[in-house]
Amino acid sequence: MKLAYWMYAGPAHIGTLRIASSFKNVHAIMHAPLGDDYFNVMRSMLERERNYTPVTASVVDRNVLARGSQEKVVDNIVRKDQEETPDLIVLTPTCTSSILQEDLENFVDRAQLESKGDVMLADVNHYRVNELQAADSTLNQIVQYYIGKAQRKGQLPEGKTEKPSVNIIGISTLGFHNQHDCRELKRLMTDLGIEINEIIPEGASVQNLKNLPKAWFNLVPYREVGLMAARYLEKELGMPYIDITPMGVVETARCIRKIQEVLKAQGAEVD
Repeated sequence: MKLAYWMYAGPAHIGTLRIASSFKNVHAIMHAPLGDDYFNVMRSMLERERNYTPVTASVVDRNVLARGSQEKVVDNIVRKDQEETPDLIVLTPTCTSSILQEDLENFVDRAQLESKGDVMLADVNHYRVNELQAADSTLNQIVQYYIGKAQRKGQLPEGKTEKPSVNIIGISTLGFHNQHDCRELKRLMTDLGIEINEIIPEGASVQNLKNLPKAWFNLVPYREVGLMAARYLEKELGMPYIDITPMGVVETARCIRKIQEVLKAQGAEVD
């Protein structure tokens, strides 16, 4: 088991919900029995944010077991789309509800026909991965979805920002000291004369994910969350990434030297 925050790493759906609730105007539908829906309480208690946690449980009860849950799940997705008007709704089962082996992809396709926002099924194997692996996978899936959508519509920006800039990938809700780390990373980048292009997923809008290619490089401060997305962006768009955590004198110096190397390779004048 690995430690996440001051708790042990939880099941896969917790990781998916962490990513979904980190983005702005994204709602998550958790297809789960009562007892699996403790994420809302946990996040509200630990994060102390003003707004409610944007997660709704589509409860698996005896009626669902008898009749199937398609209508209930689709109705919940469409209702939340109308009530909250989110940019994206993420549907995720839990380990328990996965036992039912329902065709959730079909539920999502049906709900998408009646929804104004985007609807997505978190593509996670709930029996094989834990919270951190699921978080990494879900972030990658969302990034791929919106980069692909922008490519199809011809909305991907061409060229980089005028000054060197960076995407910080992996800052999320319920991450261990993520908010403090984010502040320090912003200060470090400012001291180096590097602008912040996007920080994902915490506080980011999925509509802005198409702007990720404008950055000169991606910084992944945590090995647990963000590497899959960074590798995808490198393979798909040729964006270099740095996965050295600037913690302590030695590692911070190593990270800065790597940033210098990456920027020089792109023609920037760096001291």
